[in-house]
Amino acid sequence: MACAEEEKTPMLVVAFDFGTTFSGYAFATRSDYKNNPLSISTHTWATGSQTGMSLKTPTCILFDSAENFVAFGKDAEDKYTELAQEDKHKGWHYFRRFKMDLYKTGPQEMPRDLRIKDDQGKPMSAMKVFAESIKFLKHHMMDELAKKDLQIAFQPDEIQWVLTVPAIWSDAAKQFMRESAVQGGIRNRQLILALEPEAASVYCKYIPNELTVTNGQSTIDALSPGSKYLILDAGGGTIDITVQEVQWDESIKQLYMANGGDWGGTKVDLAFEKFLEEFAGKPALQKFREEDKGGHLDLQREFEIKKRTIKSDQKGKLTIRVPVSLKDAHMKVSGRELQSTNLAKLERDKLRLASNTATDLFAEPCAYIVSHLQKIFDDPKVKGTDIVLMVGGFSESLVLQDAVKKAFPSKTVIIPPEAGLAVLKGAVQFGFEPKVISTRVCKVTYGIATNSHFDEGVDPEDKKFTDDDGDVLCRGRFSKHVEIGQSVRIDEEIEEQIYSPVASDQKSMGIDVWTSTNKSPRYTDERGCSPHGKISVVLPDHKLGVSRDVGVKMIFGKTELEVRAIVKHTGKSIAAKFDFLR
Repeated sequence: MACAEEEKTPMLVVAFDFGTTFSGYAFATRSDYKNNPLSISTHTWATGSQTGMSLKTPTCILFDSAENFVAFGKDAEDKYTELAQEDKHKGWHYFRRFKMDLYKTGPQEMPRDLRIKDDQGKPMSAMKVFAESIKFLKHHMMDELAKKDLQIAFQPDEIQWVLTVPAIWSDAAKQFMRESAVQGGIRNRQLILALEPEAASVYCKYIPNELTVTNGQSTIDALSPGSKYLILDAGGGTIDITVQEVQWDESIKQLYMANGGDWGGTKVDLAFEKFLEEFAGKPALQKFREEDKGGHLDLQREFEIKKRTIKSDQKGKLTIRVPVSLKDAHMKVSGRELQSTNLAKLERDKLRLASNTATDLFAEPCAYIVSHLQKIFDDPKVKGTDIVLMVGGFSESLVLQDAVKKAFPSKTVIIPPEAGLAVLKGAVQFGFEPKVISTRVCKVTYGIATNSHFDEGVDPEDKKFTDDDGDVLCRGRFSKHVEIGQSVRIDEEIEEQIYSPVASDQKSMGIDVWTSTNKSPRYTDERGCSPHGKISVVLPDHKLGVSRDVGVKMIFGKTELEVRAIVKHTGKSIAAKFDFLR
């Protein structure tokens, strides 16, 4: 048994943390991981003056006018800035923070050919944008392996690739990312998705005792067997919150379904843009953005650095360099000089924000996060959870840290070293131990749209029909497989449901998958129910007519849904998979 298990362990695990604001990759060999689970290699990106951000690069990508890939990361920023300064950027396609487009697109509206808009408002294939980004990261990583003489040590099929995704993402968004990665050159069977807060949780399990001590309690003590803890994964775009418990076998059980929202660090950036609109006027700011793309990109970079230094008890003013072109735009629009106000003082190319003005930029996302945490702590299911684990780039914000600590003084708040890298490094560890998360909680009720026996006096007459065999059936029944809030083990196959074709000459059966926010819906057209995807099953031996029962088992405990279909009269398994994209 030990040998079989050994053969399944990948020789190398590579993880991509594809973030809203920043992206990066990390990897570890099997031997390094066995010796020390924290022996994980990351790449140091050339980021110029952006001190402290060198282990990730901005999530930006640039294509030329023919939609050919040109650059990713800071290279894309620099190239687009250069083009804009020379007024040669028209027709090029520059995308920044585009990951949020998958969150904003509803699960029922996400087509494979989804198009997203670039910096100039022109649409392009979203899958191409994501695929080229992943392809760049993959090639960059393989070049790094070659430099370390590691590339020749592994066969392509000995590498496990891991791609991180927010836990609050829909099944459609996860599938979109998987298909993008495959287009980007990663083999489908060698790719697993890791939920971001779960990856961070795995990482924090391995932090040595002496590294993190908060309120007298060390991380390793806090995450010992029996401990319950809330993970606050605060990234640039989304906030993922889940509650977990360490089991006695050191696996991790989810106690509370993952949820959250778009309250990440980019909300602070939006608040800064809104402040600039109030300070300089909307027309002037718009002119500045249009006429000096490079200057606007420089201002965004400058604020990204400065916002990490802001404290909740900020004493002095926050100084930000502002391009002279902003003052010029204001003069062109209004015919007068841009003046200082009581909120901010303008001195040549420096804008000095009053301390309360700087901290106010964080007010909205911090209030959302604290309010949401309070609702979760009030839930009986999380009783006894006294630890808050803050990970993700936005968790490095001193303002957010202080807001959480002040709101929950009785909780132990732990911010691990390199909180912004917890997801990335944890994803590598997850690649070696994908079953470490033993139990997950279903976010919705899953079921199948079926035609079931008509129940006189219960089912409405307008749903009644008769099939080829003369059986009276009810159209549009919700056949439940698993319900919202249900705990499901990672390999648990939910009780098999039997389905049959309606027509005797039917060659395939399309099974509609539905979800509901209710525990036990009876019909698919009830409030809270919505179409979710499809399962397609090929039906052999049409001579048996409608008596060709198919058993369908769904597996809900993994990061992605899986399905198994069995033709009952032959016992033969049929390869089946979900399709959540239109």
